Amino acid sequence: MRDENAENNPEDFDLLAEFNAGSEDAFTRIVEKHSGPLINFLYRYTRNQSASEDIAQEAFLRVYKAAPGLKPDAKLSTILYKIAYNLAVDQARKDKSRAARVPTENLDAAEGAGEPSAGPETAPEAIMEKSRRDAEIAAGLAELPANQQLVLILKAYEGRSYAEIAEITGLSVSAVDSLLFRARQTLAKKLK
Repeated sequence: MRDENAENNPEDFDLLAEFNAGSEDAFTRIVEKHSGPLINFLYRYTRNQSASEDIAQEAFLRVYKAAPGLKPDAKLSTILYKIAYNLAVDQARKDKSRAARVPTENLDAAEGAGEPSAGPETAPEAIMEKSRRDAEIAAGLAELPANQQLVLILKAYEGRSYAEIAEITGLSVSAVDSLLFRARQTLAKKLK
């Protein structure tokens, strides 16, 4: 499947070409560029920071090994997310357990949580309301079926296109559309 955004962002595959030509620094730049967003995605899916970091590391290792054969048929980030998603699913099957809470914030945001910024949104009432709403959303997400939860996380929190979500999950674009529709409907009912 050809992703039209791959043509608009050739930098990743330029770095991959440099890496294949012998530049280890090029792969380091790929890791630096994609590790934060990938770990955040995995954290939302696994609900475990340590596991998300381990899975991301394994995904980068697999890309490292597969680099000579990778072609710019899709964005490198899409390939990376697909590998990471498959690893996370395998890990979940092994663990057979998932925590009850789905974090709705980024790890970066959680690290800076103790540093409120100036403004009306930092009023105690606003902070409490946001915290309550985040908890409601997290509880609603946790109750969704795993496939609906995944596509909603990829779309709402990762900003992925339907085509990217389809490629990452191995579903058709119409199946992604249907899952997102059902997930949004279910979540909206739970949040009323």
